[in-house]
Amino acid sequence: MSLRRLWLFLAVALPVLAALLASLSSVDLASNLRAGDEILRTGAVPRVDTWTFTAAGLPWFDQQWGAQVILEAVYRIGGWTGLAALRATLVGVIFGCVLLVGLRRGLSPRNAALLTIAVFAVAAPALALRPQLLGMALFAITLAVVSDRRDHPARLWAIPVLVVIWANVHGSFFLAPLVLGLAWLEDLSEQAGARYTALIVAAVSVIAACLTPYGPAVWVYAAGLATNPEVTRRITEWQPTTIRDGTGLLFFVSAAAVAALIARRGRPVSWPTLAWLAAFFAIGLYAQRGLAWWPLAAALPVAALIPTTSDAPELATSPTMRRLNAVVIGVLLLAGMALLPVWRPTDPATAVPAAVLTDAPLGLTAALRSVVQPGDHVFNPQPWGSWFEFAVPDAKVALDSRIEFFPPKVWDDYEAVVAGREGWEDRLSEWDVIAVVVDDSAGAFAGRLESAGWERRYVDSDGAIFRRVP
Repeated sequence: MSLRRLWLFLAVALPVLAALLASLSSVDLASNLRAGDEILRTGAVPRVDTWTFTAAGLPWFDQQWGAQVILEAVYRIGGWTGLAALRATLVGVIFGCVLLVGLRRGLSPRNAALLTIAVFAVAAPALALRPQLLGMALFAITLAVVSDRRDHPARLWAIPVLVVIWANVHGSFFLAPLVLGLAWLEDLSEQAGARYTALIVAAVSVIAACLTPYGPAVWVYAAGLATNPEVTRRITEWQPTTIRDGTGLLFFVSAAAVAALIARRGRPVSWPTLAWLAAFFAIGLYAQRGLAWWPLAAALPVAALIPTTSDAPELATSPTMRRLNAVVIGVLLLAGMALLPVWRPTDPATAVPAAVLTDAPLGLTAALRSVVQPGDHVFNPQPWGSWFEFAVPDAKVALDSRIEFFPPKVWDDYEAVVAGREGWEDRLSEWDVIAVVVDDSAGAFAGRLESAGWERRYVDSDGAIFRRVP
């Protein structure tokens, strides 16, 4: 195994290994699994809510139905191990495409690998297994196709096909026409051959995105989600990116590094390249959710700004070095196999392998199944709503991860109950809440429930369950 090939292997293997090492978050995943199960059982996309008691019967625009089917199909076949492997595969596709972009832009294998690993370091917080990860994989493939458009312009026509899939799995599908539009500006500026192909493909992609159960309304959904004042006010990841948290700090440091690279280049950078960087920097700055796209998109122009250097050929030809490289690869492959959840002990009550899920309180879940009856209303911490919908499907929860779905009045009432504002007991009574799940940080809420006569039925390190006393 040559040193060049080792660099190429590490560029993809390290992100994949990190994906296998990290736990799966149930916050979005669990509700998507339940939706996928319903779609596969009924053969229809859900149109109204049947899972909650706060928004029951309201219209549900389930734009991510395709991702839900994919996730549930993988879960049925491979369980939690299958889902962990799916995330690792998608991560491999994403950073394999980033590596390919670097190589196509003339970087040496080592520099292309280092760029890929740097992109992974910035994008890592966004790599949870949810519909967005499928969108990120499609975005990375789109970037790889666009980076090769001068040599293979006909391949651009694969992008509208990708957009048809994309528009049915995640609301980020609008990024495909954006990338094509920016590519067209670059072609126009450089007077490259087939200067209008990218623009034509962008227009076709806009139309292709309408091939969903909702037609052109997907564009309204995508625009409305990012501008919904209730979502941007209440949900952290939809608020502007700041330097006060680790993810935001990493974003600004990476942007500063790109700016320093441009400054050290010594000659002007074309305005289409600056427009490309500015567009995706603005997306990342607008909301923390947008940080997923900045590092991937920045890789394409940054690769063209990095000076090309050659690797050391003498190391690549050394027999000892080849054997050592092969050992490194073997160790990483074995480590990846060992990290699969299939080898871990399983919780007997929930059938979840150890340390696979976060935001899934297994003890509370097992106890809740014995506390509630089918149809009972359960007031829950919002981050656990999706998990309870999946693990205790006979009950109805207050809120889940479909943030944009719930009306402002529901959010206001929910926050009033948690904060103990005037009338909070009446609100629980009006909702006919039978059980309340409290996390370990809500001690004051737990105290109010006990003072109001609610019976504590279970408690552990994650929180407690209270049941209304008749």
